Amino acid sequence: MARLLKCDIVTPDSRLFRGEALLVSAPAAEGDIGFMFQCAPLMSILRRGMVRIKSDNDEIHAFAVDGGYIEADGNKVVVLASRAIDVATIDETIARERIAANEQRIAELADDDPAVTFARAEIVWQKHLLSVKT
Repeated sequence: MARLLKCDIVTPDSRLFRGEALLVSAPAAEGDIGFMFQCAPLMSILRRGMVRIKSDNDEIHAFAVDGGYIEADGNKVVVLASRAIDVATIDETIARERIAANEQRIAELADDDPAVTFARAEIVWQKHLLSVKT
């Protein structure tokens, strides 16, 4: 029987995952990284990408993340994501609508309006969601 890691994925709004994992892979700042039971302790910044959790029955849980932190201590991995979503729940129609709405918003705002930065960031996030869904 394989020895398993405990794993949590949390955002400021909710806990998206709590369970056991054979393997956790994540987009760390210096490159993709993987964790298994009794891994070396590590803390890293996360970049935008995918966190994948492989369970002992070979089921894969995938989460799109938009930055944050990851910490591993040998028998537990905690992902603290600034924003994350279970890939299985991504709605492509909603993502496309949000891209269009933010593009329209940018067109209506002055270039130096701070809201432009937020709208652009939302467009990048929604495009990321579309890219991991397909």
